[in-house]
Amino acid sequence: MLLPDSFVFTQQNLQDYKDCAYRFYLKEILKLDWPAVESEPIREQEVLMLLGTRFHLLCQQYFSGIPADVLSAQITQPELIEWWQNFLKLDLHPAPGNFSVEKLNSIPFAGYRLAAKIDLLLKSDGKLTLYDWKTSQHQPKRQTLLSRMQSKVYPYVISALSANQNILPESVEMVYWYPAFPKSPVSFAYSSAQKEADQTEIELLINEIASKEKEAFRKTDNLKACNFCRFRSLCDRGKEAGTSDMADEQVDSDDAFNFDFDAI
Repeated sequence: MLLPDSFVFTQQNLQDYKDCAYRFYLKEILKLDWPAVESEPIREQEVLMLLGTRFHLLCQQYFSGIPADVLSAQITQPELIEWWQNFLKLDLHPAPGNFSVEKLNSIPFAGYRLAAKIDLLLKSDGKLTLYDWKTSQHQPKRQTLLSRMQSKVYPYVISALSANQNILPESVEMVYWYPAFPKSPVSFAYSSAQKEADQTEIELLINEIASKEKEAFRKTDNLKACNFCRFRSLCDRGKEAGTSDMADEQVDSDDAFNFDFDAI
């Protein structure tokens, strides 16, 4: 067994495994840094990453009680100003005690822990709504989003928390909201049947990963996936790595989980 007992599975490392088992091996077992240079100008990528991080921070500060006009006065980048104004139009004013922001949630699962960090979780009238801010420049198709591990792991973890045992899966909704595309959020309702299907899929995936030996973590046959992999130079599949439209510019989704138990 290559994984330590303290290993924490997340939507990101499960998605990495589904995309390419060898990528999972390099990142999660060998703990290698990304060796390839981005195909887009590094400075441009850094700006996008900073914008995404800044947007998430603004939302967190807003829900902590800092007035919107105070936060607005601090923003200078035109793109971020537009995103922020679009966010304010959502008019989200949850009552104290009925929401959490950037909270790390984890549950015991298949001998390890399964974790999810929720940008915004709203509780209202027995209903749970999970918001995930997506600051990418392109909005993928609905079916593409729903097929991602995030759409399976996040609602499953939240519905499985002991604090939510009295809430039916049918009362859970997940919303992907893009500040660059404010009028076209992608939302879906959860269900008991979907929860059962997700549990089975995630458990099978984790058991498969946990039982693999080094040689079994093979490179993907889908060479298109290599176009967006920062490890491609290690596989002789290119010298530079592109950036996938699916990547979220706030780069805390998987690195934040890499510590000892991880509350995440």
